[in-house]
Amino acid sequence: MKNFLSRFLLVAVALPSLYAAAVYLPRHGHAAIIAVVLVFTAGCGTEIAGLFRRKGVRAQAPLLAGLAVLPTVLLWTILRIYPGAPASALGVFVAGYGTVFLAAFAPFAFPRKAEDTAESLSRSAARAFPLLYPGLLAAPIVLIADLPGDSSTAALIWFALLVFGNDSAAWAVGMLAGRHRGIVTVSPNKSLEGFLGAFAGSLAAAFLGPVLYPRALSGSPWKLLVLGVLVGAAVIVGDLFESALKRSAGIKDSGTMIPGRGGFLDTFDSILFAAPVFYAAIIILDLV
Repeated sequence: MKNFLSRFLLVAVALPSLYAAAVYLPRHGHAAIIAVVLVFTAGCGTEIAGLFRRKGVRAQAPLLAGLAVLPTVLLWTILRIYPGAPASALGVFVAGYGTVFLAAFAPFAFPRKAEDTAESLSRSAARAFPLLYPGLLAAPIVLIADLPGDSSTAALIWFALLVFGNDSAAWAVGMLAGRHRGIVTVSPNKSLEGFLGAFAGSLAAAFLGPVLYPRALSGSPWKLLVLGVLVGAAVIVGDLFESALKRSAGIKDSGTMIPGRGGFLDTFDSILFAAPVFYAAIIILDLV
């Protein structure tokens, strides 16, 4: 019951807050939303450092937190400099991202002590990981927030509905009607009924978007069906991937900062996998 109340209060606070930020603070590429994303990516980077340390790998939390936020900061800054010029922005982003990789891994080419080379593989993997997860996976949120006109606000809210609809429906159906459990090794408590509920939540949110924002969002039923299935699958995979990381590290939650959820990774995991899928889908399927 306590867990239910914590989750309910979190959603009751988080969704209205995100809605208000998206609707009333859209300036500078929804900088308010991006600031929230940066807080969570930094938190994820810190928790990833903890996961590596549990596996005996030296990983500095401030460094990994900084590497985690770099792709989002870099892309948001470039889009402010090159508004409406996606080719130029992409080229600069790739160059900047490559420079970050060079700076992050150059120290391993010149170790201070010969014995440090024995840890080069594990320590460089620890540095690379947050640049990709959450780093690169979080960056498409900047692209969603940078869509032209009112499309950005509508798309951000639609994206949130798809992810939270999936997660909430999976949890509710799994708790109330979950019978067939143990179908995935990394999270034995997940049930078949919960997965079906997750897809139902994403599909409902996919069809709800154009109803709420008919001027900004559109799409035939089959396109909305594809969107719901793709994002629904991405949300589930993101959740299970993070479960695999925690199981590997021998912990139940990635942290304790988010009541009813655990840590930053526990809260942000599904969003990370869903963001690039959602952005690609709405562009390819011409939904905005």
